[in-house]
Amino acid sequence: MQNKTFIIGDVHGCWDELERLLDAAGYGPGDAVVSVGDLVDRGPDSARVWTFFRDAPGATAIMGNHERKHVRGVLSYSQEIVRVQLGPEYEAFRSWCAALPYALALDDCLVVHGGFEPGVPLAEQRDDVLSGTTGGTRYLDRQLGGRDWAELYAGPVPIVFGHRVVGDEAQRFPHAWALDTGACHGGTLTALELPSFTLHRVPAASNHWRTERRRWQLPVLRSRPWDEYRFAKIARELADLRARPCPPEVTAFLDALEAWSAALEALAPALVGPLRSRARALVDEVGEADEKRLKRRLHEEPDAPLLFAARRGSLDEAAVRAQLRTPEAMRSAARRLGVAIPADAPWALPDS
Repeated sequence: MQNKTFIIGDVHGCWDELERLLDAAGYGPGDAVVSVGDLVDRGPDSARVWTFFRDAPGATAIMGNHERKHVRGVLSYSQEIVRVQLGPEYEAFRSWCAALPYALALDDCLVVHGGFEPGVPLAEQRDDVLSGTTGGTRYLDRQLGGRDWAELYAGPVPIVFGHRVVGDEAQRFPHAWALDTGACHGGTLTALELPSFTLHRVPAASNHWRTERRRWQLPVLRSRPWDEYRFAKIARELADLRARPCPPEVTAFLDALEAWSAALEALAPALVGPLRSRARALVDEVGEADEKRLKRRLHEEPDAPLLFAARRGSLDEAAVRAQLRTPEAMRSAARRLGVAIPADAPWALPDS
């Protein structure tokens, strides 16, 4: 009996649907299973889907735009959720994603995630086109005058791809199959069986992404490195988050974050006096006459730019704010200068 290959549309973390689909399609020992990419994000169990494609015999995957975001560290909300879900395994996951190919040539077809530029050999295809990034899609639109590459593509081998949600049923083009049928949005999950080119699909249990978006909002907010953000960015993030309806626990978090950020930013006036005192102490230590040594000594200080400003007589609250732009920077300077630090909000990590 000939072994089969099952090419799976965008799974997006929908493990239960993947398991049901493989069972319904008759997947068995010796068969191969290929993900068209976007195997994680949005669904309820990205970890289980990842470990299956990592460990199952005969399982392989190609790079989707969602895997590419993880690799490049350009995380939108759905990638942030997976980062929190995977915890200490996240870096191993990123390393695994980084080794994924952008295309897979099988005996019966070519598998890509997002797109293909007709008339261009595979070796010369752009990675952003193959993986379906926004930039790759814009490039194709410019090259093809807005026409659909899948309609224009004429071979020499069929292409199987995902990325674009085409409804509850796979879409057939003259020389291509589109398999993303929106499983994470409550649609279906689809597989194309080779070599018979038979389609299989199962319905999704629910609109998983709608549920997961709400479920993970607070854990993701807690996981963000607020200490490292500039105060201006924190203010923008708060304004954006408050512009949308939030559950009570998220509103409480935003209130705590706003108070914490404001209290740390308000330390600026209290740091001016200690910085001036520190600059005077260094001048007294080295002496005004040895300018070269004094400059070298000031440069050795962690707050050197502010100490130079103090010596020039230009240090004020605005200069402190301009230099200490993040909560971490403001808090560290206050600690060095012996200025009392406001109590952290309950969610914040304790000072080291």
